[in-house]
Amino acid sequence: MFKSLLNRILLLAILGIAATPSFVQAQADEALHRLFLPLTMEELPPHRTASGAPSSTYWQNETDYKIDVRLDTERHRIEGEVIITLTNNSPDELHFVWVLLEQNLFKPGSRGSLATPVDGSRFEGRGFEGGYELGTIRVFMNDETVESGGGIVPESHVRDTRMRVDLPEPLGANGGILRIQIPYAFDIPEYGADRMGRIELRDGWVYTIAQWYPNMAVYDMISGWNTRPYLGAGEFYRNFGTIEYSVTLPWNFILGGSGTLLNPEEVLTETQQNRLEQAIKSDTTQFIISPEEIGLPENRPVQSGELTWRYRMEQTRDVAWAASKGFIWDASGAEMPSGRRVAAMSLYPAESAGPEMWGRSTEYTRASIKHYSHMWMEYPWDTAINVAGIVGGMEYPGVSFCGYNRGGAALWGVTDHEFGHNWFPMIVGSNERKWFWMDEGLNTFIGHLSTLAFNDGEYLPWIRNMQQFVPIMRRDDVEPIMTHPDKIRPQNLGYVAYFKPAIGLLMLRNHVLGEEVFDDAFREYIRRWAFKHPGPADFFRTMNDATGENLDWFWRGWFYENYTIDQSVERVERLTDVSDSTVSTLVTVKNKGEMIMPVTLSIEFEDGETMRKHLPIEVFFRNREWTFEIRDSRQVVYVRTDPDHFLPDVNPGNNEWIGP
Repeated sequence: MFKSLLNRILLLAILGIAATPSFVQAQADEALHRLFLPLTMEELPPHRTASGAPSSTYWQNETDYKIDVRLDTERHRIEGEVIITLTNNSPDELHFVWVLLEQNLFKPGSRGSLATPVDGSRFEGRGFEGGYELGTIRVFMNDETVESGGGIVPESHVRDTRMRVDLPEPLGANGGILRIQIPYAFDIPEYGADRMGRIELRDGWVYTIAQWYPNMAVYDMISGWNTRPYLGAGEFYRNFGTIEYSVTLPWNFILGGSGTLLNPEEVLTETQQNRLEQAIKSDTTQFIISPEEIGLPENRPVQSGELTWRYRMEQTRDVAWAASKGFIWDASGAEMPSGRRVAAMSLYPAESAGPEMWGRSTEYTRASIKHYSHMWMEYPWDTAINVAGIVGGMEYPGVSFCGYNRGGAALWGVTDHEFGHNWFPMIVGSNERKWFWMDEGLNTFIGHLSTLAFNDGEYLPWIRNMQQFVPIMRRDDVEPIMTHPDKIRPQNLGYVAYFKPAIGLLMLRNHVLGEEVFDDAFREYIRRWAFKHPGPADFFRTMNDATGENLDWFWRGWFYENYTIDQSVERVERLTDVSDSTVSTLVTVKNKGEMIMPVTLSIEFEDGETMRKHLPIEVFFRNREWTFEIRDSRQVVYVRTDPDHFLPDVNPGNNEWIGP
């Protein structure tokens, strides 16, 4: 009896398929089949769960720094030393370590200089010949401290922007400690690959200093030593730790840097200390040094010699600073969700003053870190400083460098973007050298929402409509998102690493998942990976896990491939009874592009009333085309896909049907 029943069901299924050819395709669509295959992404990384979270055995190394340097403003030169303390939390003995020397990008014959196009690049030194000058390196193993003297001079091998230091004995696993003392010096380029440099303005030189000390490469559980050379486009990958640093410079200079100023009583006047204390309590911008006070001797606690500024920053992957004797300094407070107040500050030259320029910088800084703190995760440090200088836009923990000649919407956009980087990658510590999109793309996405929120939309976001990106989507020479940054053509970098990932996340939030579901999952990703090192699979798996949706099809089509979206209204057919009265309407839609997406339609009836219809991704598992019935006797006069314009449809001309 069971076999007979099964045969009857099979026969009915065959007859049903034969009777409804408009609902299916006769042949399998190979691209469709491939899109919906399980996404391997990569083998499950070690010490991760299948959900995308760190497992109980997850480890990462810690690197602490003590840096003491002097800024020679006559020779534009930094001289000093760094003591690197590496705690090896890995299960592996280390027989050598790798130290990164990013200033060597500016050495003649560096890989980055040789890889620079003839017509130049944003990430070059523009003919500057510099690089690190290293003194005698000493290694201190286990309990041996630098203060005790001694140490061992190891063999070391400088290879472009990397240096291998061979250890006199293996560094023990699971907690072994190594200290490396490196005396060093370098000449400061005027244009340091748009990440650091110096510029002479009315009141003297403005120094914006980054990539300014030899730092430890990351040894992780996925790649071992991460030693990709610094070529300029791919940014940074660092361990987290505590950094203490001091900068000695002429008495009449003002310095602002990452972290907490440890000795304000030594480098600020009593008036400046009081102004700063009051500003942090206020939600409005107040001058610490006004435009009229630039260069006045009474602005400094001494009137000759040098001063040393001392800073400390915890749970950070880097620090940067800026200095000038011509800085205007203003500040205010930014209240965090916990009630804690962060000092939002700006340092800028006279050329940048005024409400149309940098006079609103602190307002922008305050609004930015408040928004991200309330929306995603609280800002973890005490200060957030925006600095005007030669750098167009570059981020470091707690410090942003932005162009001194910007103002209005342009200054808001770059300020908000650079401070957004404090979440990606300064908190969620992805590998920028390898996966540029994991910081730039995710940050462009959160910046879109921040701009919409600022002053109820005072400025337009960078992503103004999805159609603005269709021309580049149609090109054949555009790399997929998952391409390593140094392999992306310069003309494509902005789209591939910044905008396309952000567009994808906006589509997920607005069109596929909904704001609440998406936002909860995105916060979960940040929570899981704060001050850790995620890779792409960790992001993809976490979003799948926290939304409860299998989004493999989306990650494959949008991140691994360059599939395009083309949705259309194929047919609208009336179903009538014997009296020729409409009893219902059949609507057929199709995903003509390689990228399959859910379909949202706006449907208008003859009486002017409209309805919405959402078709989930599941209806397209087997076919690109789908027909559904509207059981309503009223005449349908208009049907449109994507009525909210959430999708970058490459052929919007077939998105609507207009009735007779």
